[in-house]
Amino acid sequence: MRLVEKKIRTNKKALASVLAASVFVGVFAGTAVFPATAADGIVTTGNINQSLLGAESRDRVYSNYIKNYAGAPLPMESITIEAKDYIATAPDEVTGGSPVLTVGEYEGVADSLFWHNSEGDITYTFSVRTSGLYCLESNYYPTSEIDALTGEVSSNTIELGFLLDGDFPFMAAKTFSLDRLWADSSAIRKDSKDNELRPTQKKYDEWMNEPVKDKEGLFNEPYSIYLSAGEHTMTWRGIKVLTIFKSFTFTNYDTPTAYANIAPTAEQIEATQALTTENPNFVGTNTIFIQGENPLYKSASTLYATYDRTSYSISPSHPTKQRYNTIGQETWNKATQAITWEFAVPNDGYYRFNFKARQNITRGFFSNRRVYIDGVVPCEELLDQKFPYDPNWYVKSLTDYNGNDIYLKLTAGKHTITLEAVPGDIGEVMQRLDELVFGLNSYYRRILMITGPNPDIYNDYFLDKQIPELIPEFAAAAKQLREEKAQIEALAGRSGSGASSLETLAVILEKCVRRVDDIPAMRQTIKDTLSSVSAWMRDYRDQPLELDFFEVATVHETVADSGRNLFEQMFFDFNAFIGSFFENYTKLTEADGFAKSLSVWVSQGRDQAVVVKELVDGDFNVNNEFGLQVAINLVQGSILEATLAGKGPEVALFIGGDFPIQLAARDLLVDMTQFPDFEDVMRERFAPNARVLYSYNKGVYGLPVSQNFPMMFYRTDVFEELGIDVPETWDDFIDVIPVLQRKYLTAGLISPNNNLSSATFDPGDTFAMLMLQRGLNIYTDDLMKTTYDQQPAIEAFEQWTKFYTVYNSELVYDAFTRFRTGEMPVLIQNYTFFNQLSTSAPEIKGLWDFALVPGTEREDGTVDHAANSGGAGAVIFSKVGNPLAAWEFVKWFTSTEIMTEYGQTIEALMGPLGRFDAANMEALRNLSWSTSEYRKISTQMLATKEVPIIPASYSATRDTKNAFRAVVNQHRTPRFVFMQYNRDIDAEIARKNEELSVFNS
Repeated sequence: MRLVEKKIRTNKKALASVLAASVFVGVFAGTAVFPATAADGIVTTGNINQSLLGAESRDRVYSNYIKNYAGAPLPMESITIEAKDYIATAPDEVTGGSPVLTVGEYEGVADSLFWHNSEGDITYTFSVRTSGLYCLESNYYPTSEIDALTGEVSSNTIELGFLLDGDFPFMAAKTFSLDRLWADSSAIRKDSKDNELRPTQKKYDEWMNEPVKDKEGLFNEPYSIYLSAGEHTMTWRGIKVLTIFKSFTFTNYDTPTAYANIAPTAEQIEATQALTTENPNFVGTNTIFIQGENPLYKSASTLYATYDRTSYSISPSHPTKQRYNTIGQETWNKATQAITWEFAVPNDGYYRFNFKARQNITRGFFSNRRVYIDGVVPCEELLDQKFPYDPNWYVKSLTDYNGNDIYLKLTAGKHTITLEAVPGDIGEVMQRLDELVFGLNSYYRRILMITGPNPDIYNDYFLDKQIPELIPEFAAAAKQLREEKAQIEALAGRSGSGASSLETLAVILEKCVRRVDDIPAMRQTIKDTLSSVSAWMRDYRDQPLELDFFEVATVHETVADSGRNLFEQMFFDFNAFIGSFFENYTKLTEADGFAKSLSVWVSQGRDQAVVVKELVDGDFNVNNEFGLQVAINLVQGSILEATLAGKGPEVALFIGGDFPIQLAARDLLVDMTQFPDFEDVMRERFAPNARVLYSYNKGVYGLPVSQNFPMMFYRTDVFEELGIDVPETWDDFIDVIPVLQRKYLTAGLISPNNNLSSATFDPGDTFAMLMLQRGLNIYTDDLMKTTYDQQPAIEAFEQWTKFYTVYNSELVYDAFTRFRTGEMPVLIQNYTFFNQLSTSAPEIKGLWDFALVPGTEREDGTVDHAANSGGAGAVIFSKVGNPLAAWEFVKWFTSTEIMTEYGQTIEALMGPLGRFDAANMEALRNLSWSTSEYRKISTQMLATKEVPIIPASYSATRDTKNAFRAVVNQHRTPRFVFMQYNRDIDAEIARKNEELSVFNS
């Protein structure tokens, strides 16, 4: 058994500064701080004036939690709880599922607890001898195997909720994340065009000891949890688990000593033997040289090899060919992300470390890295090594506070070095700004609830009387913003940094203080500036860094410099320019030398197309029985035009909208129902109605690849504050609207104006949902006309328009911003909105959830949650030379195994924001959704009912929207205008069918 153990030596001085920073937050805006005594005698702090927060309490955020225990000791003793010694389990509160547990040996560790699924609670008891703050460490093994008991597949992340004595100690404890390790699945290889292929990422499974850390970029040290002396219970709540645990330990760590206390003498440094030239990896003299793109493992799947084609000095480099020669860039920017490399030294002695790096993203700021050698931080200075901003590559050595090289003692043999992203000094500033901006957002909502979204310029709202603390708080906030700006510029070592948005907000707040009557008119300006500051905070809490290589050297050896040479760079740029005229960047596979080939076009971004190519090269091209070489080409649009010109592909992937039907209507696609196993493929892989989007004239002309559909997202904190239940039906949804509007809040629907040129109904189109839930579709069964002349269709149209004419729903809005600020606490969006919220709105983590779309109650009492979906598929063109081989290819690509690997690889490359919306339901289950999340998503997916696509679909979508606008904008009668436009739609359907010689048999 190999133990991957990374002991963070918590800097007590750093923790003290965190506590001090948290106490400073309590002084914001004149909020007095008073001492309070906890039950065990520990002095805590509390805020007299909680009005800053409006109805939302901030007591549960970690910064306030740790502030409340500012005087608590840090006992240097450990409390270990064996994972197998749980006293109780409980089912999941939402799904009712219970944890599936067994105890056994794994990788040489006896009495390990196997948590086979991701549901339920596990509770332990333990005793505490000394009251104080403790870090919580887990000893666990993140397995990557499919569990035989439950059939679940391990997620890319491990997430659990933590309850102490039956309650979450602070908000972040609702979702504690544990790292899992990743490694390249192979060495970097080259394709037939001499471009390098990026290795896919695989889980690197090892036993790990990890404390629970803040991953939002605010705190440098692990979370601390206060434990009073006596008996306690600890409960773990499953979210995304499928993990093996050995033990849980409450502990504290020694503070790393200053480098001065371990620094070798000059004689000791000189006495270190030089490395032998027998080492094959050396640069300059005998320096150990490690390429950054070849790590041993990393803590996130997004930390893959990257490339820089702008400089000749990056090793290796090429002016036109793809070379994966660096690691990091914008993917290595989140707190706690770590990369580990392995190296070997032949002799005992003292060594220094030299990094070729670039930080050209966060202008004017440092990126901070904590350095571990063999899993331990050797000295205090390595808790936070700063990499400055520079648009060019530079060389950075590990140094002490005086800028002198740090020499570390290493024994002969293998060692590891780990660089972990930490917030550094900016973390304390971000803690205070996080609290300040949250408070100002709360004030903004209070102002909105008084003035409404369109304040009367002639009305004096007396805001200073209705919110007595408003003006003093704004004045104090403006002062603090300038103080924080000065602190940020001091850290950056320059003025005029990106923190200028703080100055802008301070100026606006001061205007509000001077002219209270102008606040209603400035409401939108306040909101926009707050959004700008929030966006700046999200960007500047990141810690981006890119590495080319690092070196390990003795004092006797010469390390590399930045490698800048003007003439060599000019020669490199000239070759890149000339080569661009001859290099075909869209043709990813060279298949000209093969007797049999299959031309496949991929209508996605380059990263996605490269993943497809790598999957094809690694599997289908070597295992197919046809002796076929699949050639992948990256193409954006123009497929219909290219096909009509005789230059199109044989197979196309990710073709969506009405393109499959437009191609099929022109006899350009292969009807897949001719293949004998077609029905089995559709039944086993996809939602029951998925084929409708690819069906035409009794044939099916595509297999679904991706599928997106709507769900309802809501802010749990706002719902709890207003006493609102999650709506299940449209009647419930309508009942929620006035409750929100009384507070000048709104509910959001998918806008019919989102895509005016769309030839299909958008996924989650409100009118389509209302029709489908009434048991009607847009078209009659023979697809020759619409069903708009039926009474339920008229009722659906009237209800749809009422949302805008009666209930004042907004036609155009920024869903992300409005939901994040809480102005629109419930809205309907495609389910991939989940990815955006999870990635880009960390400040509301744990304050939102999602559910099925509102439904319509049927006569039998059931609720129909039907909604239409959209997506993209794989199609075969009729020009194909070997239809059966093409069918085997699209069947292979849409299989559970390949779709799972594609989805996991894309998420590894792009992070959670790029999580794939797989149409294959089993593949969707295998992605990084928790069990409860997948249950809701799959339930909505099974409830989808599709609107057929016909050659004249453009007329139905266009004229339906025209009828809608006539009612909403021109106040025309819904029934009359609906019937009028229905005649136009039916006429266009008949005309288009006649044009394409379509006859219903």
